[in-house]
Amino acid sequence: MVNLILRIFSLFLILISLNQTSNAQTNNSLDGSLSKFRLNFDVKTYKIQLRINPKLKFISGVNEIHFKVLKSSKVIQLDLDTGMKIVGIISDKIPVTYKRFGRAIMLSFQNELTKNSDYSIKVSFEGFPKVAKNAPWDGGFVWSKDSLGKDWVGMACEGEGASMWLPCKDTWDDEPENLQMEIEVPQGLTAVSNGRLAGSQKLDDGYEKFRWIVSYPINHYNISINVGDYIHITDVHTRPNIESLSLDYYVLKYNELKAKKHFEQSKYMLRCFEKFFGPYPFQNDGYKLVETPYWGMEHQSCVAYGNNYKNNDFGFDFIIVHESGHEWFANSITAKDKADMWIHESFTTYSEALYVECMAGPERAKEYLKMQKPKINNKQPMLGERDMFYHHADNDIYYKGTWILHTLRNMVDNDTLWQNTLYEFHQKFKYQTILTEDVVSYFSKRLNMKLKPFFKCYLENAKIPVFEYFILHKNGLHELHYRLKSPVSGLEMPLLVSISKSRNDMINATSQWQIIDLPYEDEKLFVVKPNSYLIEIKKINK
Repeated sequence: MVNLILRIFSLFLILISLNQTSNAQTNNSLDGSLSKFRLNFDVKTYKIQLRINPKLKFISGVNEIHFKVLKSSKVIQLDLDTGMKIVGIISDKIPVTYKRFGRAIMLSFQNELTKNSDYSIKVSFEGFPKVAKNAPWDGGFVWSKDSLGKDWVGMACEGEGASMWLPCKDTWDDEPENLQMEIEVPQGLTAVSNGRLAGSQKLDDGYEKFRWIVSYPINHYNISINVGDYIHITDVHTRPNIESLSLDYYVLKYNELKAKKHFEQSKYMLRCFEKFFGPYPFQNDGYKLVETPYWGMEHQSCVAYGNNYKNNDFGFDFIIVHESGHEWFANSITAKDKADMWIHESFTTYSEALYVECMAGPERAKEYLKMQKPKINNKQPMLGERDMFYHHADNDIYYKGTWILHTLRNMVDNDTLWQNTLYEFHQKFKYQTILTEDVVSYFSKRLNMKLKPFFKCYLENAKIPVFEYFILHKNGLHELHYRLKSPVSGLEMPLLVSISKSRNDMINATSQWQIIDLPYEDEKLFVVKPNSYLIEIKKINK
């Protein structure tokens, strides 16, 4: 007990010290770090009971957490926003007490939790959860009204974390293997969450309970809450030689006809993504779109949709395609750490271009990529600092990320190999949490290329490589002298270049100056394919 008190006191001193510097640093240390109090247990199941009072903008409930002990200990850490109250915590086997340090909740058990043993606790909570100022970017609850004045509630918490409203182990590396969600809302409203609807029940006090079951691992930030005057539309996505996939759409009642027509594109999207990445990863839970009072979010098997039934200039609804692409990259394959969030956004943003290619051909997809390129900033590295409460400051994890993958595809110069690599990438890592190192290792091996310098250059450095060249005239001949300038040693990039009107060559650019002879034609015909690579092309004088 003395050792336990000392440990908690030390943590308290750390918290005070951090508070003296900044609240952000406090979040970074306690909320983001994988301390031994988080690493010593593995979450297995959440059984959540939640009551929502839209009039008061108040929630209350219980989270029954089942977990396995990985290392014997008397202390574990849960998380909950300071605006929410812990009503009580009950353990199934060993008496427990708790103390709060900001968002961190330190649970102290009377006896040591035994390694490899299973335990459960029930955490009761209530409060007025944070209201989102600009969901989904600024996380929180959205308390809204539909056009008929009926309550319409949504929630998005990727940035803030699920502990914004739910007592939980709020880290990306540990996903509950399944989830049960019971949401009670005033009668006349429907509550929609992840997974399958297992039933509803009207209660004596004017509320109705909706029970949802998730049968796959799910990241905390993907646990979804949606309340509205919804109508349920059902459809089916049929596939040759594969079991049909159920499609469920929950939309505001007055949007039923509009949604039925607009959401038809979901089938085309699913068909394309399954071609590139493999079967929809949550077959047992089905695919679901739910209309929300904010733009959208990739909530697993419950994609939030709020784009007002609009297509873009390329003929598709960006929110349907992008947020559904996250079902493969973010929900099925998940980054272990927020610092590696590029894995979510880069592959998903790239999936948009692949969708355009699938529907309209490769040249149209190149136009889509060209449209995205000016949005790249190159001001900070895409890979953040791990073990922190990290936030990316710009959009490069989206647009620069997709251009990194587009660049790699053109370096490979073999579309069959590239498509097989993407497909097998998802098959290998689905339902897992991974790090950037896993991505680098896989692509290096599958493509038989030395890609560590490539990913290090593009992910860990802000500036992109520079292809420098000059053309030397000797005895009536044209010599192309070229090299690749990069902050990373060992970077090699195969680049497709135009040599003449009728000739393209693949050259291998490195940090060393190299020379090739150009034909007896206008030297201006030489060009590195500008729409194929994320590099700066610079002609220098020599």
